[in-house]
Amino acid sequence: MNETKEKALKSLVDLIKIESTLSASKPGAPYGENIRKALDFTLNLLASFGGKTHNLDGYCGWADFGEGEPFGILVHLDVVPASGVWKFPPFSGTIQDGYVYGRGTTDDKGPAIAVIYALKKLIEEGLVPKRKIRVILGCDEESGWSDIKKYNEVEEMPNDGFSPDGDFPVIYSEKGVLHLRVHLKKPESFLTFTGGTAVNMVPDLAQITVAYDDKILQSALKMGLPTTLTGDSMLDSLAHQLDGSCSTEDDHVQITANGTSAHGSRPEDGESAILILLECLHNSGASKDGSRLYKAFGKTDGSGLGLAVDGGDEGDLTVNVGKAKIKDGSLILHIDIRHPASISKEEVIERLKAALPETNEINIINYHDALYVNPNSPLVQALLNAYRKVTGDSSARPKAIGGATYARVLKNGVAFGPTMPGAESLAHQPNERVSIKGFNTMIDIYYEALKTLVF
Repeated sequence: MNETKEKALKSLVDLIKIESTLSASKPGAPYGENIRKALDFTLNLLASFGGKTHNLDGYCGWADFGEGEPFGILVHLDVVPASGVWKFPPFSGTIQDGYVYGRGTTDDKGPAIAVIYALKKLIEEGLVPKRKIRVILGCDEESGWSDIKKYNEVEEMPNDGFSPDGDFPVIYSEKGVLHLRVHLKKPESFLTFTGGTAVNMVPDLAQITVAYDDKILQSALKMGLPTTLTGDSMLDSLAHQLDGSCSTEDDHVQITANGTSAHGSRPEDGESAILILLECLHNSGASKDGSRLYKAFGKTDGSGLGLAVDGGDEGDLTVNVGKAKIKDGSLILHIDIRHPASISKEEVIERLKAALPETNEINIINYHDALYVNPNSPLVQALLNAYRKVTGDSSARPKAIGGATYARVLKNGVAFGPTMPGAESLAHQPNERVSIKGFNTMIDIYYEALKTLVF
């Protein structure tokens, strides 16, 4: 297995070096050239050990091994933008101190390569699949799942399988995912407001320009936020003291906030730059608009919007404002809401409208139904036992998460790995990385699970 793991590590580094973020569509590359390169790379890898591969015009691809009823393994090759400050270049695949650094090492290139090499090892050992194994390579998981829609237009999705895109030991339940674009009437005092790069990321940078008020300036200074002033000589003097830049335009104050990115399903793990700005305005006591918005969105449990829901084992409802901008007289917010099955998307939207009477328009960008598979089902128990056998953790139990994985497109599918219990979740964060030891353990777990289920 050592040779397999060494080759897997090299393939992971090579795949990390492909900056497979969403970019301009081109013929044969609907999500951009780099995502197409990542797809070609992975299809070639699967073909190298016998997979019968197919590329669906760059939307997605798949490789088949064996014959019979298909068992699906669904991974994705696209990644979110690499914002924030990184120890090493995010698309270098740098190996340092026993870790591989790079965007996608945990979400989802690392586990994709791990499960592919586990399958490769089983095939090379001469084992014959007892049913067809279909490895499906998605290319739009982070931006809307149009790849899955395209797949379903021409192929039948396997009934059962797993997606290595969540947590170990095994996930039996995922919350519903609701991505909204909300148009609010632009607050009169807001001149500009920009922040965030993706709805499913906690924004790590945001900036706002508002009409000058000394209370707002003092609130920003107290919070240590970079501030730029424009206006008359009095403000020029203040700006000079702050090392700010000045002009002779109307009197404004521009405030910049730096936060900490995290996955949109776990906003409590990050620090939202958008919320930092709203908190600054709220604390000043001089911005009714800022205070109103902060009270509405300041709590990630949705309590400010009347959305707080106790989800029990599924987990509570969460709200993340991933992006903000002012355009055409509206304040446009991109909002990521993860909700337990006890509340429907329709009720979520109705409560949101009630809490935000100034709403002009609400558009659903994307929605995924909640997932639930009986934790005592044969699939869940087989995966759980594979994890227990490799790790020796006999007390491990199935769990529920707020993330959305491709598992929910299967009638009987679950997420299986890669994050270990108690480990820090690094998906969508700067310095995303995987330990080489952990990567090798992934391969061992997937090897054991596939050997049990489909060989």
